[in-house]
Amino acid sequence: MTIHAPTPHTNRNRSRFAALIALVLGFALVLAPNSAGAEQPPSLPLVGAVPAYDATAAEEEGYWYSRYNLLSLTLQSGNGETFAPPVATIQAAGAMVDSNPHDGDTAVPPTGAAPLRIIYAGGDPHLAAPMDPKNFASLRWVGGDSRVTTLASAWAIVKELEWAKQFHVDSHFGTPDSDFGAQQRFIGMMMALMPKMQVQAWLQQPARFESSLEGEYAMLLALSDGASMYAADRLPHSASNRYHDPATAAMFADAAHKQFQAVLGTHPSTIRELGVGIQALVWYASSTPRPADQLEALLRIAHWGRQLADAPAATPADHAYAVRGLVEAGRTIDSSLLDQAARHVAALQSNYDAAHGVFTSTNSYTADDVGAIMGALNAARLFLGTRIDHAAVQTMFAGFYEGVVNLGGLQLSAPPVGLFKAPFEQEEPAIFLRYPSTPMPPMAGGAHGVAPVLAASTTWDGSSWTVDDTHYDTAGAMHAINEFIWFHNDEVNGFPTVP
Repeated sequence: MTIHAPTPHTNRNRSRFAALIALVLGFALVLAPNSAGAEQPPSLPLVGAVPAYDATAAEEEGYWYSRYNLLSLTLQSGNGETFAPPVATIQAAGAMVDSNPHDGDTAVPPTGAAPLRIIYAGGDPHLAAPMDPKNFASLRWVGGDSRVTTLASAWAIVKELEWAKQFHVDSHFGTPDSDFGAQQRFIGMMMALMPKMQVQAWLQQPARFESSLEGEYAMLLALSDGASMYAADRLPHSASNRYHDPATAAMFADAAHKQFQAVLGTHPSTIRELGVGIQALVWYASSTPRPADQLEALLRIAHWGRQLADAPAATPADHAYAVRGLVEAGRTIDSSLLDQAARHVAALQSNYDAAHGVFTSTNSYTADDVGAIMGALNAARLFLGTRIDHAAVQTMFAGFYEGVVNLGGLQLSAPPVGLFKAPFEQEEPAIFLRYPSTPMPPMAGGAHGVAPVLAASTTWDGSSWTVDDTHYDTAGAMHAINEFIWFHNDEVNGFPTVP
């Protein structure tokens, strides 16, 4: 798939800020300076962009693209081994999300859904049959890469947990007695169910899962996330927790403790491994009830943070993974590492081609690269305060997302505004829900179309983009869309606090 660049436009931006602190082992951690009131970036001639596209549009599209990718993989694609939830489980879930089935808003289990117990490492996201949105069985993919990896499974589990939390936000999706949002609350129940099955499969059949250091670290993050979510009496921005499950919380917590002990015996050597490893340790330290484990995790975060600060970065993705890990270590244990994170942000800034939304040193971008870069820019906006040029970061945040994800065709398709959304969710500006030049699934290629997911990669040759639309990388896509939902960290927080 080749995409040619159209005509120029201008950007505008908005800024957010947040800061979290902890004081441990004598490291004096200073709050990141407040980033509110950052200067506005100048207008930039991003070739082919939509007029007035800005960081807010990128944030909101990230939310929706995250949702499209997740639902397509986990409930529609069949890209793995499926399971059939017991009828009693489905009925109980329906009753939990809708206390008044006679108010005109009733949850209906989707026809032909294919919830996954084992998730394949990749696949071909072309649709195998003509698309019928009312029947998820028509949304199966042409084929899958039947390898099973810890990395792909872990990032998918995290994604399901994070969207389960999002579907639980009372102000967005209501409560069981509301007359709106029942279907979304029901999908949240499905997102909370699948990680249980997937972690059980990982625990029971370890030989099936190809391992890597990055995968082991991502799984520690996933287990820590689940242990926290299932144990909570109430979720953020909610008066309750419909997913509360002490037995599952205990299973996740025990597995997380064992995984943590295994992680302590590892020796990361690459920027990617260090970046993900530090993130995982922060999630574990934020969720474990074991003081000794928390202390040991913090010590290791500090050690790996200093190792990461000394590691040379060659590519934009390297700089991005470094930013993500250094921000986590800096805001958690050693504030001097925030200065090192800012150094990598400056390197990205100096390498950025604002006319095309790319970095001059790199023409090809994988889904994982994009997730790392957007996650790093988001973390910088939130936590680096006056250490960075906020105008430049906002420009990169909006421009890189629009340039690579949208104009570059990394998001292969996007459904019409009215599809897979409740009427109350369609009141946002259309640009928040889909980019106008992104094809709808049936028109995206192949005999029957392409699912609304991220491509494996896209490449810029100076005048046009070429997209790999026949390969879906589960780990890369799930990592990316986790970072996309964490643009909204005031609702779904991808930067947990260590008590």
